[in-house]
Amino acid sequence: MSKISNKIRSAAAQLSQMYKPSLFFARSVLIASAAVTLSLMAGRHLGILEPIELSAYDQMLRWRPDEKPDSRLLVVGITEGDIQKLKQWPISDRKIAEILQKLKKMQPAVIGLDVLRDVPLGDGRQELTKVLQKSDRIIGVCLVTDGSANNPGSPPPPGLPENRVGFADFGVDPGGILRRALLFMKPPTIEGTSSPEKHLCNDSSQVLASFNLQLTLRYLQGQKISPQLAPDQSLWLGKTQLKQIQSNDGGYSNADARGYQILINYRSRQQVAPQVTVTDVLEGKIDPNLVKDKIVLIGYTTETVKDFFYTPYSGRQQNNQFMPGIVVHAQVISQLLSAVLDNKPMFWFWPEWAEILWISGWSIVGGTVASRMAHPAQLALTFGAMLSGCCALGFGIFMLAGWVPVAAPALALILTGGSIVSADRFNKSGYGKAISDRVKQVFKVEIDQARKEQQVAEITESDFFKELQQKKDKLRINKKETSEEPPSQPSEITATASELSQTESQADEYLAQLQQKAKQQKQRATQTASASSSKTGASDASSDASGTETKADEELSDLQAKAKQMRQRRSDEKRIKDEKIDNLLDKEDLGSQEE
Repeated sequence: MSKISNKIRSAAAQLSQMYKPSLFFARSVLIASAAVTLSLMAGRHLGILEPIELSAYDQMLRWRPDEKPDSRLLVVGITEGDIQKLKQWPISDRKIAEILQKLKKMQPAVIGLDVLRDVPLGDGRQELTKVLQKSDRIIGVCLVTDGSANNPGSPPPPGLPENRVGFADFGVDPGGILRRALLFMKPPTIEGTSSPEKHLCNDSSQVLASFNLQLTLRYLQGQKISPQLAPDQSLWLGKTQLKQIQSNDGGYSNADARGYQILINYRSRQQVAPQVTVTDVLEGKIDPNLVKDKIVLIGYTTETVKDFFYTPYSGRQQNNQFMPGIVVHAQVISQLLSAVLDNKPMFWFWPEWAEILWISGWSIVGGTVASRMAHPAQLALTFGAMLSGCCALGFGIFMLAGWVPVAAPALALILTGGSIVSADRFNKSGYGKAISDRVKQVFKVEIDQARKEQQVAEITESDFFKELQQKKDKLRINKKETSEEPPSQPSEITATASELSQTESQADEYLAQLQQKAKQQKQRATQTASASSSKTGASDASSDASGTETKADEELSDLQAKAKQMRQRRSDEKRIKDEKIDNLLDKEDLGSQEE
């Protein structure tokens, strides 16, 4: 059994020596990966990486091919040419009523009027009110207050019931780019002493639906699909869940997710649906098939009206950087209809633990590759290929309607690989070894000094040492008395000499004990060195053993030198005392002779 255990121990030692570099690199990579991943996750929560992630999202959206126009919608735009032909600005109530009447005759599924009519404009106010009251297929808009008395919002057109009104507001991201759509919201409470006129869009007790959601729901009624609110307050249209975006989903960090918001899945940057002008409607130049059973949206597309938004398509464009608000509404409606009727997936996101695994995985890959490659050109090419692969995977997931972090894993790959390369270069330059040796030396000196102080404290606190100190003090007192008052009797001198010899014998015993402790310490150091050699290898053990033996020899030499000095001192004291005793005896002899 002993032979087998020795073979197993030897094989384990060989394996540990063989895989020691690999274990070192693995430990270094894991430590670096954990540090980089935690730093990046902290940066994400602080919002440092949000601009980069949003820029990556915009770029992936621009890379994605456009879909064909949605034939279920028709956009009727009020252009600058229409304003010039009609010689009206703004378009009067009568012209709006006329446009609505002409479109109604073509039997649309629903008409959305994205034109504010909270105050009379031109003539024809009664005609417009009559048209709005008669038709149940017209959806109007209002603007929600921002909570200040100076901006109380805009009420809906007159004659429209509340169930045919939707707010036209959007939530814009920092930088002015529109990426999210509001489906439900509650108007904020107006602060201040003044109380503006109350209407639907500044009543904080109401829960309002958006303009685009109202049009979608009215269209789906013809498909016999009605909305349902689940126990978790999520909205379902048939079998499709419109998942509400959270403040940290995707690349967002602490975004304003109030209300019920979704990420806009833009259909196209050019033409989301067929588009005509109001002049074409008034002159009867449009095909009735474009209107029948369709969602018709009426709104301004001219730049005269500041109803324009920056979108992810606005980046790096000199022209057509803005998208009209009526077209953005069409994008959201097309997205909802495609999700419900065409089974097109809504945007989905990973939970936070999956994002951590995704980022740490790329971090470990970067550190592993950096630890295995030494040639700079080969390393740079490999890292370039891995970065391309990371972006390609992120874009592939995006094509499946998934938005996962792209910038964070790319940074994790670069930072971990760079830290491993920097640490390797630092160690190979010799600075790392020099610093490590210096630190070890400092700790070793401190440990040796502490051990020596502990041994001295044990000796000084022993009962034998205290007893010896007392006898030393007593001997010193006797010496003083002897020098001041000569002894009257030889018996006292003899007693003092006997005490001195007894003290000297005790001192010899103490020196012998010190020598015995030194030998035991040397044997203990030899045993410690032999034990450490079985764990760390023969070469390290021999060096440790020799160092320990040298230390023990030095301590023994010090003890022997101290013992020699003590013997020499004791011999000198004895010689002095003998001389004093001889002098005293000589004096006594002289005194007796004189008598």
